[in-house]
Amino acid sequence: MTAATLTSAASFAEPTDRVDLDQRTDSAVTAQDAQSAGGVEIATSSALAQANSATGQVTNWTGVYGSQVLTGSADAVSSISADSIWSYAISNATAAGNGLTVGAEANVDLDLEQSAAAGSRVSALSALRVTDYAAHTVQGASASANAVQVTGYGSHELALIQRADGEVSAGAALIAPGAEVETFAQGAQAAGNSLTAGGWEGNPVATVDQSQTGTVEAFTGVDVATADYGGISAASAVGNNLTIANDYGYAHAQGAQTNSGPVRATANLNVGDFGGGLITGSASAMGNASLVSNIGADAYTGLDQTNSGPVLAEVVFNGGGSETGVGAGAALSASAIGNAQSGYICSECPVSMTANFNQTNSGPVGATVFSTHDGQIGALTSSATAVGNAATFASRAPGG
Repeated sequence: MTAATLTSAASFAEPTDRVDLDQRTDSAVTAQDAQSAGGVEIATSSALAQANSATGQVTNWTGVYGSQVLTGSADAVSSISADSIWSYAISNATAAGNGLTVGAEANVDLDLEQSAAAGSRVSALSALRVTDYAAHTVQGASASANAVQVTGYGSHELALIQRADGEVSAGAALIAPGAEVETFAQGAQAAGNSLTAGGWEGNPVATVDQSQTGTVEAFTGVDVATADYGGISAASAVGNNLTIANDYGYAHAQGAQTNSGPVRATANLNVGDFGGGLITGSASAMGNASLVSNIGADAYTGLDQTNSGPVLAEVVFNGGGSETGVGAGAALSASAIGNAQSGYICSECPVSMTANFNQTNSGPVGATVFSTHDGQIGALTSSATAVGNAATFASRAPGG
């Protein structure tokens, strides 16, 4: 099957401009940025690895046709190691297998197939090591096998096939078991297949066939002696994802999402003292996810979602506290969903939402939170949520 067979309606006119895309990577693509210092005021590190990438800005009606294929690997590593960081450290790693981004100021016709074969790998890692002291640390890691983004103005007819059969992983690690850190923030996001569309006065109509059979994993880890004013650690993993966020134009999503591979999100936090702040840890895992949000015009959402793979989210927290417990707190959450589909429209607009939810989950879905602390703590809250199929439909205020 080709992406052309997914097109919902034929057009008698032809786009003004045409882009034919044929990209294939069978080798290893690696980006590594490593820094090491004794004492440093500011440290920033960034690593970006892309196997197949296409980016465009269109002002005429444009057709984009073709395929992107990955059989090799794309790995990005951002690493900072220091005794002391007096101001802040920022580390980001981004890895992409097949990626297409279009900024649109006109109509776009898309007919594309993306494939990350079995045996392929896409990985992003942010690693930060501190021996004595760091004021503020920020880490991000993002990895995706197949990703398409079409946003802006105009009518966007999107016919898309995405196949993710390899391994996708994103991780962020703060390794400072003997150090004092004022604050930390880290996030890791991993996705097999994703489509993002919408804009302002756009008309996105998406017909998709997303299939994920590989492994998708996101993980975050913190090991620090003291976090004076708290910190946040969040991991998110999804097999197949579709997001349409649009204002004042018709929005439409149809097709199928199928996940049979394992999807895991884990957050591990070992924090000794955190007397002046809040420690937040979260993990979110979804087999299939779809969101259509439209303001000012009608919308339709109707994906067939099937999940048979294990979907697991886990948060582990081992903490101390403070001498008094005042100011110290922890908020932890783990969420795992086999299939999630949501539709939103404006509550104050004369518009309608049509939703046709078809969801089947046969894979194990589990969410777990483990928390222990051996000091005094002001507040400790946690939650674990596991859902096989979740369908949400609602109206909301235009600015809400």
